[in-house]
Amino acid sequence: MTYLVLNPSWNVPHKIAVQDKLPLLKKDPSVLSRQGYEVYRGWGPDASPIDPAIIDWSTLSPEQFPYRLRQQPGPENALGRIKFMFPNKFDVYLHDTPTKSLFARTERAFSSGCIRVEQPVALALALLKDDPNWTQDSLEAAFSRGREQVVHLKQPVPVHLLYWTAWVETNGTARFLRDIYARDERLDSALRLADGG
Repeated sequence: MTYLVLNPSWNVPHKIAVQDKLPLLKKDPSVLSRQGYEVYRGWGPDASPIDPAIIDWSTLSPEQFPYRLRQQPGPENALGRIKFMFPNKFDVYLHDTPTKSLFARTERAFSSGCIRVEQPVALALALLKDDPNWTQDSLEAAFSRGREQVVHLKQPVPVHLLYWTAWVETNGTARFLRDIYARDERLDSALRLADGG
């Protein structure tokens, strides 16, 4: 992990825009303004905002969607108040969430590949512990300003993510979770091939 973003904006990945957001926009385009989204034509640096009111959302499809959705920082932002960046080819990162109630659920596969953090401020303070400029108060002050701000870590922090669908608790109880990425079957097949069977 190399940096944090306070009050992040969110460029909605195209796949999420067409699979998750487009059906909502067809039913109620006003969700854009209520949740702080801007609409752009294209992804380049020269892309300019478009008034979403002039778009006939009902005519669009996943194959015909030339727009980029960008959610501004704020209380409705899907990334919450902070995201933790460890640049990688999968564009996966850790982030806060405005939907804290999801942490009370047993199954938590609600993000589209990124990982929600239950205590993001505690994690940020742990990562910034060697930087005297960052305390609980200075973080809260930065959040209250509402502007996107990048904070580089003094030292990169190695990140290793694991995807477990089964494990054994310290008391010997076996735990199993639904394999949401369908990796167990492929792993089982690979192991059987390697074993000759």
